[in-house]
Amino acid sequence: MTSDTIIRDVRQRAEDAAYTVVGIGVLGFQQAQVRRRAAQGRLTETAKTARDQATSVAGEARAAAESVRTEVKARVEPVVSQFGERVEPLVADVRARVEPVLEQVGATVRRVVDEVTPTSRPSAQASPKGTTTKANSATTPTD
Repeated sequence: MTSDTIIRDVRQRAEDAAYTVVGIGVLGFQQAQVRRRAAQGRLTETAKTARDQATSVAGEARAAAESVRTEVKARVEPVVSQFGERVEPLVADVRARVEPVLEQVGATVRRVVDEVTPTSRPSAQASPKGTTTKANSATTPTD
């Protein structure tokens, strides 16, 4: 074999090796794309399943909350009604006892005010010059 033949043979083998490497690279890239698409499909399906489960759980939670609300309302309303029935007579009794006392206090206050307040007050203008009334002699602080 001549050196030209060896060089061509080496060149041909190198070229074949390069094509093989490129082919393996292309096949590897295609395999990665297939796996990416499969993973994306699984992820999409998992997300859909999770969303469906979340919707289902939220619906169940709403139904449970509504059931609890209805039960609490059914138990509380009669108690509140009974409480009102028991308290109303007490309030009416207290009112019946307090109102006459308030009327007596009001009458007493009016009587005391009438006794303390003279029926005709001398006005400040009617007082003689040089004398001051208690109201006129009071000083008010100034700012």
